[in-house]
Amino acid sequence: MKLKATILGATAALAAAAGMGVPAQADTTFLVHIFAPPQYPNNSHGWVFLKENVERETNGRVKFEFTNGKVGPPPRNWNLVTQGVVDAAYLHTGFERKRLWLPEVSRLTGHTPSATAQSVASWRTYKKFFEQADEFKGAKLASLYSFSGENVWTIDKPVQKFEDLKGMKLRTGAGLSANILAAFDVAPVPSTAAQIFPMVSKGVVDGMTGPAALVTVLKVDQFIKHGLIYPGAFFTLAWTPILNLDKWNSVSADDQAIMEKYMGEAMARSVAGEWDRRNAAARKKMAEAGVVIRKADAAFVAAVEAKTAQFTDQWLDRAKQRGVDGPAALAFYRQQLKDFK
Repeated sequence: MKLKATILGATAALAAAAGMGVPAQADTTFLVHIFAPPQYPNNSHGWVFLKENVERETNGRVKFEFTNGKVGPPPRNWNLVTQGVVDAAYLHTGFERKRLWLPEVSRLTGHTPSATAQSVASWRTYKKFFEQADEFKGAKLASLYSFSGENVWTIDKPVQKFEDLKGMKLRTGAGLSANILAAFDVAPVPSTAAQIFPMVSKGVVDGMTGPAALVTVLKVDQFIKHGLIYPGAFFTLAWTPILNLDKWNSVSADDQAIMEKYMGEAMARSVAGEWDRRNAAARKKMAEAGVVIRKADAAFVAAVEAKTAQFTDQWLDRAKQRGVDGPAALAFYRQQLKDFK
């Protein structure tokens, strides 16, 4: 709490980047843990989106301030928020897989035709099927969103057929992403985004998974020569921005209603839309720089589907354990992706 008192008084880099000063006083102030760069869409189009709209509509009764960098390791964000060290942060489900299982439906292979479609489908499926399971007990879930789906980017060796993946060493995210790659006979190297540049630049890995936008924002596109795009992506991350429950409960019902208007699907569309815009630009930039970008053919897709069916079965089993109609939720989620506009 002493740490919180110290950082609460600091002017955040993110607020400065957004052109907003730190206010003198507010009825309720949420301190948000900013551990990624301010321009990262989860920040610039997530927390700043919420800050601008909520502060305006509440006439400053609810405000947001941002930490000046990392307060603790991102994998501990659940504890940092629920224990009141900070009032808000985002984390992905790979950090809390035992607790947050249901949102991982969005991480299954082929479920991310775009970040926006995936994020909207995730939120709607959560509200219809998952909320009742109370996986976020002890916190207030603000939204669900993702970046554009993860594909394979390699330094030297091209991936043209499924067998080319065997034995490769690829940087990826924690949890389901690593498990899926292992099923492909790939050696997964889970890491945070901050560890990607040294891994790729020094040739510690043969390549990485991620959206094109992540490759360029981390400036590792200079080392990448090949890309393979899978329809709907190999997998993605499911990000869960959360608020401290006591702080949320301290907000008046009227101001909670204003906040809800900009959380949920609205926040998801804001973050994911920016990731999609950046992803399209990144793919264009890499192609123009000579990166050979291929699309997985039918044989490749068939091989992947055979290897990844087990993960859908695992998700359905866990959904049943949580008292959720897994087949109905999965069908609803996939229909939302088809119907997305």
